[in-house]
Amino acid sequence: MSKFLKLVAVAMTALVFAGCAQLPRSSEVKAGPEIQGDIANDYLYYSPSGPVRGETQQEILSGFLNAGTGPQNDYESARQYLTQDFKTKWNPNAEVLIQQGSPTISFNASQQASVSVQVEATVDADGHFEVQEAGSTRMLQVEMVREAGEWRISKAPNLTLLIRPVFDVIFRSYSIYFFDSQRSHLVPDLRWFPSRASTATRMMNAMLKGPSDWLRPAVNSAIPDGTALSLSSVTVAEGIASVDLTAKALTAKDSARRQMKAQIRATLTQLPNVYSVAISVERGPQEIVDIPELVPTVASNQAIVLTNGELQVINADSLTPVGGTADLISRTGATDFAMTESGDWVALKGPSGVYRSHIGIFGTSPTLADSRAGQLTPMFDDRNYLWSMTKKAGEAVQITAPGGQRRLLSLGWLDAFPRRQFALSAEGSRIALLVGSGQNVRTYVASVVRDQDGLPVAFGAPLEVVGSNSSPISVSWSDENTIGVLHSLGDGTVAATLHTIGGATRDLGLIVGGRALEARANASSIFALDANRVLFGYRNITWTRLFDDVQAIHFAN
Repeated sequence: MSKFLKLVAVAMTALVFAGCAQLPRSSEVKAGPEIQGDIANDYLYYSPSGPVRGETQQEILSGFLNAGTGPQNDYESARQYLTQDFKTKWNPNAEVLIQQGSPTISFNASQQASVSVQVEATVDADGHFEVQEAGSTRMLQVEMVREAGEWRISKAPNLTLLIRPVFDVIFRSYSIYFFDSQRSHLVPDLRWFPSRASTATRMMNAMLKGPSDWLRPAVNSAIPDGTALSLSSVTVAEGIASVDLTAKALTAKDSARRQMKAQIRATLTQLPNVYSVAISVERGPQEIVDIPELVPTVASNQAIVLTNGELQVINADSLTPVGGTADLISRTGATDFAMTESGDWVALKGPSGVYRSHIGIFGTSPTLADSRAGQLTPMFDDRNYLWSMTKKAGEAVQITAPGGQRRLLSLGWLDAFPRRQFALSAEGSRIALLVGSGQNVRTYVASVVRDQDGLPVAFGAPLEVVGSNSSPISVSWSDENTIGVLHSLGDGTVAATLHTIGGATRDLGLIVGGRALEARANASSIFALDANRVLFGYRNITWTRLFDDVQAIHFAN
């Protein structure tokens, strides 16, 4: 049995116990859920059974709750538990509740029931995943009637229930792509949908509705506002996703149409059965030239360390010095740094503040870019703007342009809190922040609003990523949707985790005395630095000692 099928078996076993509030004392023998494979789409589905004659209200309701594991054919199995009238009204795609434990069912009248569900997370109709506070509950009201002599559900909330193991099998995460302000980069907006034939349609509808609220200030869509699907669904045949839009799409100029196709292509080709897209408007095919260079920005995997008084590049298990940096480190007294992906510019944090210098054959003198006290680790964005920020609450973020011009930006309501660390995403449209002090440090992400020239001008409303019970001490971007975080557990013990924005958390184990984490999606590009300047690499699901006497480690920005 494959690993995936074993997971399915375990998940279904768990569901049997979690989905029923009370085991019936007697009932007709029913076949268990079948696992069906869609060879064309490479998906596996659950096929829960429908009701049998003579079942009690308790059994009908329990069966209905369990039938949410079968999304195929628009939840056909679950709809068998509903009255003929309610079958067409119930909308299972409106919301998913990821439950903890077993729901509690109580009948408060002969034909009415209350279902109490402890909720771990929710997913809305547009695929937004939201973790709930610990202990959160939801009370669901259900009504039942007799129809043709059998109990059926005549009223129920528009949602389905899943336990986490089953959710992880049925649902997949997909990036809905939008453009940054300059239309030069695609920015991901992570969503969750069940893997089935209608997934492409739901992804397109989510794109047409626009980005998540927290990301909206920093991105836009090449698809004109008000555009919708002209046909009810996106069809996929022979690897081509056919998207038919309403006439509003024709208002886009030629350049915007190419961007529109790039945006749609990047989104839909995440599906395993989609290799290209064909766009039509009101059934009229549109000849739109592809723009191959418009792809999501990928973060650099080039790791650099500050050790032995100079910057050195990590190459497997060895280090290669970066020429010209030893003198710069000596002159600035730097204990931390940032470097552009091209390797042309370096920022150095020393006792006097943050310096900026060009790295060339002959080198250049370092220029003091930000003299404020209490500097955090500086960063370059993909446009080579230098970002510097202090620990002190109320002080603005400073942006230094490649030409030396400086701009101060407020963090909004986060200005009221001290800062511990920040990190920029690869395309520079999002920022991760640790704010607070002591045991009250929170992890946020916010959008970075830029003008048409790419200059950062403001921040969007922050979104808290990690629960309030966390004590984060370090943050970095792992991939386009994930941040790496170190959490203090007390007594010098530190946990390393990866947190998907709008998704799940992955545990990377413990680092005693850990103080900094740098992570990339590639498992061989995850590093942790401890308080004794020992650098560890995450290798084969464990932490391996790599180098000693390392003051700082960062990826080229």
